[in-house]
Amino acid sequence: MKKMMAITCLAILLASCNEAKKDDKATEPVKVEGVNIGEVQLPIPLEKPYRNWQIGSTDNVVAAMNSLKTFIDSDFTAMAATIGDSLYVDFDNYQSKMSRDSAVNMFKAMRPQFRDLKIAMYDYVSVISADKSEEWVTFWYKQWWKNDKGVADSMNIVNDIKLKDGKMIELDEKTLWGGDGLDDTKQ
Repeated sequence: MKKMMAITCLAILLASCNEAKKDDKATEPVKVEGVNIGEVQLPIPLEKPYRNWQIGSTDNVVAAMNSLKTFIDSDFTAMAATIGDSLYVDFDNYQSKMSRDSAVNMFKAMRPQFRDLKIAMYDYVSVISADKSEEWVTFWYKQWWKNDKGVADSMNIVNDIKLKDGKMIELDEKTLWGGDGLDDTKQ
């Protein structure tokens, strides 16, 4: 009788362990839903409805970074291939929409101001709106260079780059000159 009781307990124990394993396989990961942005009371209202941004494509990061690299390398033929039919630029003190050729010529004219140009890329993010109508890549980096007199300088830059079909169609660049507390040893 004791043997029968021990075998029955063992069988129940094994059955419950096997059942737990079946339940583990059937269980899906917990999905955490965010708060609907429409329900959030923002202290400053949005001009346009929130687009429910999602993490975007790494292909866009590569495309946008290739465009920056062409500027560093002074490869303006390659740069033209990274820009859409037109480019809207929004720099700290200059905004303009221009053709691809005009944009390349503008960058070509700017490039001699930056001798020995070096970049330290700090981070990036690629995002896409939920309706897939907008794709952006943001870069945070520092650049160092020497001017035409050999004087070294640097600035921190945030680039917001809008892409369409893998081509840059908007460049919004904001800069912070000197005194930023970031590491200046990478010159």
